[in-house]
Amino acid sequence: MNFILNSKTKGILTAIITFLILIMLLLEHFRGGVVSHHLLANENLPKISNWWGILTIPVISWFTFSNLQKRNISKDNGQEPILKSQLYGFIGAFIFGIIMTILFYSSLEIHNYLLLLTFALALFIPIYKPEYYLGFILSMAYGFGGILPVIFGFILIVVYAIEYNLIRKGFLFVLSKMRL
Repeated sequence: MNFILNSKTKGILTAIITFLILIMLLLEHFRGGVVSHHLLANENLPKISNWWGILTIPVISWFTFSNLQKRNISKDNGQEPILKSQLYGFIGAFIFGIIMTILFYSSLEIHNYLLLLTFALALFIPIYKPEYYLGFILSMAYGFGGILPVIFGFILIVVYAIEYNLIRKGFLFVLSKMRL
């Protein structure tokens, strides 16, 4: 199946994401109030309301879809379909975010080790790309709201980009020089 991301599709996908975030927030509101989260789960730090998700997540979705659209334009200005690697990256990050959220709210401390695993994975796979970021924040929005996953995910993708583009390339350069 070829899925071409044009302006109309971008708008529809962003509207669907906005609608789902709004439904999530309304459910929270009618179940006792919209939740607020402390930064770094530290009560000494300020709280951030989940209401921010109605602004942050649709904006990030739009920018992610715009980035994918630009990356998939062919040389003859034709729009290419979304690549399987981009779709798999989104799905993988989405599943990872769900697992991290479930493990965080369980009494297990495995989520810390799972997060450390991503730093090793970032040396081999470009998990800093926007489709990974969008999958991650969408899957964590229910558990952590619309701001904390955005901030945490942004910090992670910066670290992943440094790992993949600098550390990995430096390591590969050193290896190539050692073989001479």
